[in-house]
Amino acid sequence: MNEKATVAPGDTTGVTNPPRMPFAYFGLPGSEMSADARLVDISSTETRAVNVASASLIPAVKSETDYMTFGQAAGCPARSVNIRPTIANGVLAVRVKRSEAEALRKRLAKLHLVDKTRTIIDDSDGVVIPLVAVPSASLLTPFDVSIVEEDFPTRSCRIDPIVMVRQAADIPDDLKPLLPGKWERFGDVAVIRLDDKLDDYEREVAQAYARVLQLRSVLRDVGGISGDMRQPVIRRLFGTDTVATHLETGIRYRFDVAKIMFSSGNIEERQRMAELKCDDETIVDMFAGIGYFSLPLAVYQRPEKVIACEINPLACGYLVENISLNEVQDKVQPFQGDNRDLPGEAFADRVIMGYVKTTHEFLPKAMTILKDGGIVHYHETCPNELLPDRPLQRLSSSANEGRVEVLRMKEIKSYAPGVSHIVVDARITRPS
Repeated sequence: MNEKATVAPGDTTGVTNPPRMPFAYFGLPGSEMSADARLVDISSTETRAVNVASASLIPAVKSETDYMTFGQAAGCPARSVNIRPTIANGVLAVRVKRSEAEALRKRLAKLHLVDKTRTIIDDSDGVVIPLVAVPSASLLTPFDVSIVEEDFPTRSCRIDPIVMVRQAADIPDDLKPLLPGKWERFGDVAVIRLDDKLDDYEREVAQAYARVLQLRSVLRDVGGISGDMRQPVIRRLFGTDTVATHLETGIRYRFDVAKIMFSSGNIEERQRMAELKCDDETIVDMFAGIGYFSLPLAVYQRPEKVIACEINPLACGYLVENISLNEVQDKVQPFQGDNRDLPGEAFADRVIMGYVKTTHEFLPKAMTILKDGGIVHYHETCPNELLPDRPLQRLSSSANEGRVEVLRMKEIKSYAPGVSHIVVDARITRPS
């Protein structure tokens, strides 16, 4: 039996060209897509190891979407924010598929090509982004887009809902500035965080948000996420029904907001799964939840099968419902229970490990079910001073002296002060 390989800090044993710099997009030399690793096709059979000496290192820049600026969860169209809109005729714009809209918007915004005086339109045919100039062909090539002229509401018509909430809230005037200008919205249920000074006015505050935002229920986040099953610690302030259907990039997620987490901070990773080429692959999602990653893969790509594992019976019930809601019963196979009990060996082309804190404890199972040359998407929460060494060491140790070819490494979000949630894409080749 082979002993597990270990890697000392700075050692590259068993790891092909590991990235030495955290929190960066790793582009591929000679690729037109090197400026945005989210567009790299990591399912390609050609060598994709990062050459640190020549790879493009582009700092990950965090930017809020227009929706979040106005208190909406990213990807959820704003409600009732245009009042007697002023229309500008014939504005230059680009129309793009909803699944690609946020990635394109960020590229355009970096080049200052988005017309910020006008409101982005989300309609039945996709998303329309107003422009100040025509983008280069090379920028648009990776996307399914068309250049159009559209009538856009101007931003002068938009009223930030928090202004209306503060006007509607029946609380002392000196407390109104404490009302949060951002919240998480899932369908017609919203989750807010409140300053302790508002404790005596919870109901009045909730009623104001419900009235302005047309909500059925308002919940208060009182303790973040807790336990192995990642359950939210929530108090209901308004309404009785906390089950919502959340629409994001054309995918419907139905779940009980008071009992099941949904991380808005992971939207880019969910969008990346929607763009990941995986034709005819067998994929195992080891921590499927309600279908966070399984559904984008199944809806927008063509895998042979996605085995979605979920240990929480309540979450698995919603996973089954969401598979039906999104009409991917022929692609997604739910598995309720501990993913370590999933039968079989060396059958998966790709394994998704979208969990935090203790993800490394499940790496041995991932290596068991992964085919030779298969790809693992390994998530980890790691102190910044241990990046990138610790996640690479854990991958190499679990590979049993196999070759770990790092395809991509990126910070998803800040998890806590000094701690980052990162994802490593790696191809695992068994020892000969």
